[in-house]
Amino acid sequence: MSIHDEHDTVRRPGSDDIEASLPEKSPVQEQSATEFERPEGGWAAWSTVIGAWLFMFATFGYTNAFGVFQSYYTVSKYPTKSSSDVAWIGSLQTFLQFGMGAIAGPLFDRGYFYQLTIVGSAVFLVCFFTMSLANQFWETFLSQGVGLGIGIGLIFLPALGVVSQYFKKRLGIATGFVTTGSSIGGICIPIMLNNLIVSHGFEKAVQYTGCLLAGCLVLAMVLIRPFGGVRARKDAIKANPREFLKDPVFVLCIVGIFFGTWGIFFPVFYLQYFAVRSGASDNLVFYILAIFNAGSVVGRTLPNFAADYFGSFNLLAIMCISSAAMIFALFGANDTGGLIAVAVLLGVSTGAFVSLMGPCVMSTAKDQSEIGARMGVCFLLMSVAALTGAPVAGALVDKYQFSAGIIWCGVLLILAAGLIACAALITTRRKGTWKV
Repeated sequence: MSIHDEHDTVRRPGSDDIEASLPEKSPVQEQSATEFERPEGGWAAWSTVIGAWLFMFATFGYTNAFGVFQSYYTVSKYPTKSSSDVAWIGSLQTFLQFGMGAIAGPLFDRGYFYQLTIVGSAVFLVCFFTMSLANQFWETFLSQGVGLGIGIGLIFLPALGVVSQYFKKRLGIATGFVTTGSSIGGICIPIMLNNLIVSHGFEKAVQYTGCLLAGCLVLAMVLIRPFGGVRARKDAIKANPREFLKDPVFVLCIVGIFFGTWGIFFPVFYLQYFAVRSGASDNLVFYILAIFNAGSVVGRTLPNFAADYFGSFNLLAIMCISSAAMIFALFGANDTGGLIAVAVLLGVSTGAFVSLMGPCVMSTAKDQSEIGARMGVCFLLMSVAALTGAPVAGALVDKYQFSAGIIWCGVLLILAAGLIACAALITTRRKGTWKV
């Protein structure tokens, strides 16, 4: 063989050789390449939306009914406790509901949806039925404040996050529909509890309500199908929260949501008690929270349709201003008609706040693998506001009457609107469009 022939047998590695030598892409890498190519519909998508709606009905819907417990504990079960003392139960519960997002978010990103929701549902139901048997304040505090908060916290973020796996262009509409579950729950559960407490007593009222919520949780897990498989992705991309905090839009957004959360739970906790203190009829007192949550059904649907055209940030800022205006309107709600009108409009504006904040935070993500972590950071900050907001407002109400609590919450919502408007302005300059 000649030297020329020998050289002919030695080939330089071409592109085919290089591609052949590279390791095959893992399923996670292939999935990452098409993270944002979502179905935008189909049976699995809408089945998941309905399942997430049921999760919201059972968990956040119950949270929206806490005003029933606030009023019952303060007036009947624990009359020696101040409204601020009782509010700590609901505040700790809400703190854990959002704060557990710091744990649930990264686990959801890694594929542990079913593990989170199954454990969360079990904890929720055990503590819900235990709450009905509590006779001491500390027993109620542990079962309702701690236990239910942990259970809801393990369910809440995955229930919202799983919807984002199926939708991008229609995410506002899908998320808005899902969050109406908490509003419908906030209508049905207070009516159910108030009437059952009168007819069957507190223990049976809570137990019968728990049976309804158990059915919702089981059906939700049957309907939901996470997109792209449900295996635990231990090698998934790890999001770095420190990088999120370098983004001014994200920081302004979550700080604005923090102040907004500080303000919006005032009516959830105190609206029924406000009606009692205002001398409203028993009939109106029983239904005032249901009326408030009926308004939030509108707030959690129509603004989300509009957000797909006008931008989530823009509408969120507007709804914060609207919520502040309705909080201040409580000063003039001195009769039945005034209370009903303010309750409905306050429900619309605060409901829009709750449904729009998720799409705003999700829109700051650069990759789908960041969504759970970004929501977790936001929920962790919200949890601090939820923990302290109602007790602070309650202390102001106890010492200075309701006028102080109203002013406090109204100012917080105005501050939230300003911060979110700044986030919208920066995003507008980045994207070159006002629809942000």
